[in-house]
Amino acid sequence: GPRVVWVRSMMRKMLSAPLLLALIARQGSADEWNRKLQGSAESHLEVYFGCGCFWHMQHGFVELEMSSLKRRGDRITARAAYAGGTRPDDGLVCYHNMEGKADYGMMGHAEVVSMSIPQSTFPQFAQRFWTLCQGGLRQDTQDAGSEYRSVVGLPGGWGNAALLQILKGQAPSPEDAKKLVEGHGSSDGDTLTTGEVYVYDTNKFPAYTAEKFHQFHDDMRDQYGSKYNEFRRFATQTKCPGDSAAGGLSFL
Repeated sequence: GPRVVWVRSMMRKMLSAPLLLALIARQGSADEWNRKLQGSAESHLEVYFGCGCFWHMQHGFVELEMSSLKRRGDRITARAAYAGGTRPDDGLVCYHNMEGKADYGMMGHAEVVSMSIPQSTFPQFAQRFWTLCQGGLRQDTQDAGSEYRSVVGLPGGWGNAALLQILKGQAPSPEDAKKLVEGHGSSDGDTLTTGEVYVYDTNKFPAYTAEKFHQFHDDMRDQYGSKYNEFRRFATQTKCPGDSAAGGLSFL
């Protein structure tokens, strides 16, 4: 009847162009949010990379986390760490110290940078490693010893064919890819003259986060600025000698 016609007429007016556009925009936002939720559910990889002093390596990966993953503040996961050596009973691995407590060098560990990244972004992080570690060689050639050897830590290590293939594929050349070798642990020596890169299984050779005073540190030859250094407040203090919430000691 007339009332039904009137109701339909009012509905057409209510669903005017501006309202329809608003509804479409709202749906678009919902779709975008759903995509974000799906992305957040993506599995993550716990990996690490090492090539000489971990200060400049951490800076390189923090930059990538910020630019590629849009991470900021406490969401940044790149941490200076130790890996590739003897597994400690108490989980403590420390920098060289006067007490000789859990000395990473004595335990056969290397300086690395550990991080948690979406699995789909591993190619980007593998590429960044090769950029920071050209030819498998560290830039700080004055540092000598197995503590500065070139390493990559992957779940499954040498047995993870998929990730290993990606790591090889991101190498600048086939010759660089051939420098990847299976890592065996604390007996692995320095790579300064060989350019080899040891590949470790993170399950057998996990990373141990380094002292708070080592986190977000300027390199020996490069200054990264106070904004970068201030990320240290998000780092966790360890029980290692010399570590403190105020920043602790600083070693070369």
